[in-house]
Amino acid sequence: MNQAHLSKDRLDAAAAQFNKDGFVVIPNALSSSQLKHLNAAFDRYYQDFPQEWAHFSESFINTADVLPRTSDFDEVIENPVVLPLMQKLLGDKVAFEELGLMIRNPTDNTGELKGWHRDIIRDYDRRHEINAISVVYYLTDVTESDHCFSIIPGTHDRLIDVRPSDVTSDMAVDAHGPAGSAYVFHARCIHAGKLRTGSAQRRTMHLYFERYGEPRTNQWTQIPPRLYLKDDPQLPPYLYAKAAVRATLDGVGRKPRDVPPDMTTAQMLLHVQRRANQKATPT
Repeated sequence: MNQAHLSKDRLDAAAAQFNKDGFVVIPNALSSSQLKHLNAAFDRYYQDFPQEWAHFSESFINTADVLPRTSDFDEVIENPVVLPLMQKLLGDKVAFEELGLMIRNPTDNTGELKGWHRDIIRDYDRRHEINAISVVYYLTDVTESDHCFSIIPGTHDRLIDVRPSDVTSDMAVDAHGPAGSAYVFHARCIHAGKLRTGSAQRRTMHLYFERYGEPRTNQWTQIPPRLYLKDDPQLPPYLYAKAAVRATLDGVGRKPRDVPPDMTTAQMLLHVQRRANQKATPT
């Protein structure tokens, strides 16, 4: 495991940039050995649990409930390069919320994206309720020719009144970087994926953290006993405490109640997307 830590000066600088812009990039958050291990684990999970992957399109493949089936990704939650920043930003009650894996395959259909949005709650009038922080780990290099994450700086705070529909392309900052980079952003910041023809496959891991004492942000990620029963004084005391929290924020992370109980998480995610698309389509 990568045992490198950010120095106090780098940690303070990262927190200051995050508070100003709503995002910060942490280079070399994963070591080369971690990248090798995590990409191999990614391959295994894709091969061993095909039913757990939601194929939203030829390009967009996602899985959201990984932890009950493998411990291969636990080290990323506890990454000593990034976790201290989560503690600094969220305080002593920092708590893990969610871990998902995403594949963006090469595609010529660059118009398939859902567009600019805020995470967790789509209702503009409830944007102040969004307090989670996301960490996106790049498992592959992301160059200017590849699919990338794009964000509108400051829309978590000083530009909080900007609507996703008001965004223009010149406002955006694209996130490029080598494999191993961690892209930390406030879930209230307006962002989107950006697709490019000729892109290589992009692999990312998506984690969310919030504060213990608040409702969970999602019902997609289960936190298994090996994590919530862990007794490690080196970890934040509430890191896995949300395993016992049943209240969930009313937003996109809440499972629909009118679906068959035997649906897999992947099937449910596809169902939710179809329903959202139907609502968005004019009649």
